[in-house]
Amino acid sequence: MRRLGLIITLWTGLLLLGANAGTYSLLDGKHVTGEPILWEETGVEFKQADGTLTEVIDWGKFSDEALRQLRDDANTPQKHALVDPLVSDDIPSLKAKFREIAVTPVESTPRATGHLGILAIFVSPLGWIMILMLYGANIYAAYEIALFRNQPVQTVCGLAAIPVFGVAASLFYLASPTLARDDEETGPARGSGGYVSSAPVQLPSAAEASPPAPTMSAAPPPLRSQPAAPPATPVFSQAELPAPVIYKRADFSFNRRFFETKLTGFFRVVLSEADKDLLVHIKSNRGDYVGKRIPRITQTELYLQIFKDDATADEMIPFTEIMEVQVRHKDLP
Repeated sequence: MRRLGLIITLWTGLLLLGANAGTYSLLDGKHVTGEPILWEETGVEFKQADGTLTEVIDWGKFSDEALRQLRDDANTPQKHALVDPLVSDDIPSLKAKFREIAVTPVESTPRATGHLGILAIFVSPLGWIMILMLYGANIYAAYEIALFRNQPVQTVCGLAAIPVFGVAASLFYLASPTLARDDEETGPARGSGGYVSSAPVQLPSAAEASPPAPTMSAAPPPLRSQPAAPPATPVFSQAELPAPVIYKRADFSFNRRFFETKLTGFFRVVLSEADKDLLVHIKSNRGDYVGKRIPRITQTELYLQIFKDDATADEMIPFTEIMEVQVRHKDLP
């Protein structure tokens, strides 16, 4: 009889334990089966069917369904107050709403059909743009060739603008010799016999260019009360001055080597006695420049120190624009 009562008591306890035990789902997909026996602010501890205790499971690991189940299992106000703030009755749909993307087919540009060959360049806008770019480049090249060869710009550019003779006209004037200027400002320098001087002329030194000192008769010394007269500055006539040295583009190639060999003295900061009265006169397509020094030179251009009012300035002159270089005395016109 005593054994029968013990067995009934055990079965009753197991039935009560099974009645309070439940299965709670977690966010990671696992499940916990047991009776929640310890409710804390950090989580819940469960007693499993075999009597073992689980570790404290954080509130954040339970799913919404498990939190509602724990709220229903809470039998005290304290337990209910711990789990109730975590339960949301109105759960919004977490399913992402993807906007439907409508794919619009791209219409490709229709291509020319048939065996057109080189004529296909005339049936597309890109082909016409390329033709206009080449046409403008040819006219600009003709303009540069006219300046380089000293040819009339209107004639060269006009012939280059004709579609049939465009490239041929530019090549013809490029192969033609450079024309010399025959106006008064840029005309050839002539000597006393009327011969056109194109070869370099050897300039006499300063001692040879100076006339002999005039012989003056002895004069009585000035009185002490009168100041001594300043020495008279010798005045040279144009016939006594050395002839200018002229270099033309038709006879010389104007580059860095030319100026470093022919005009060596003009690169010095302080000119020598033979060069201090000489000037460099450069005639180019953009104008005439007169200076005393060449302070700097590169592979494509030189800088000539010219006079502007009461000051000096360095003027950049490209080699391709130089038509004539003169070295003359400063008193020559």
